[in-house]
Amino acid sequence: MLKQTFLGRDEIPACRACGGIVKTATISFGQAMPREAMARAETATLACDLFLVLGSSLVVYPAAGFPALAKRNGTRLAIINREPTPFDDLADIVLHDEIGPILSAVVPPN
Repeated sequence: MLKQTFLGRDEIPACRACGGIVKTATISFGQAMPREAMARAETATLACDLFLVLGSSLVVYPAAGFPALAKRNGTRLAIINREPTPFDDLADIVLHDEIGPILSAVVPPN
């Protein structure tokens, strides 16, 4: 119901119980990453054969460490970001451009 309020009126809904802001499943700066989510990300990183970085500066850890983990595991790394990242030299391909047009060129929208 709260999500529909946001989508329908473009307003951030307040929590009915505490009055605080209802937010999506995001992590704010200073908050710890959930252990279970990090474990799933590590498992997926080690299982993939192509690791895509889409629109990330790759400077916020621990998540920024996953591309290096993928490369150490022999995975190909592709980075699409408007600006250079600290991992550009490690990547197999780097495109400094907008994500939408690049991905639309590869997989046209339906």
